[in-house]
Amino acid sequence: MTDTLVVIVYFLSFGMGFSIGANDAANALATSYGSEAAPLYVLLILGAFFEWVGAFFCSGEVAAKLANRMIPTIADVQPLPQVQD
Repeated sequence: MTDTLVVIVYFLSFGMGFSIGANDAANALATSYGSEAAPLYVLLILGAFFEWVGAFFCSGEVAAKLANRMIPTIADVQPLPQVQD
């Protein structure tokens, strides 16, 4: 059961990263399309390929940085002072 959940989370996070990156890729590819530097099908193929490369090879570094450096662990969090009535 755990292995199935890990695979599901892997694919969902990969798809989410791909869709978020595609939004930024559209900004970069639109200038090439607007200036007629390359045809649309070439830009779509290149954009999809480089989005896949970025999501596949760089997403682990982002997740590791979030988990290890930016999100505090439970041991690092100081408890709130208790208010007595």
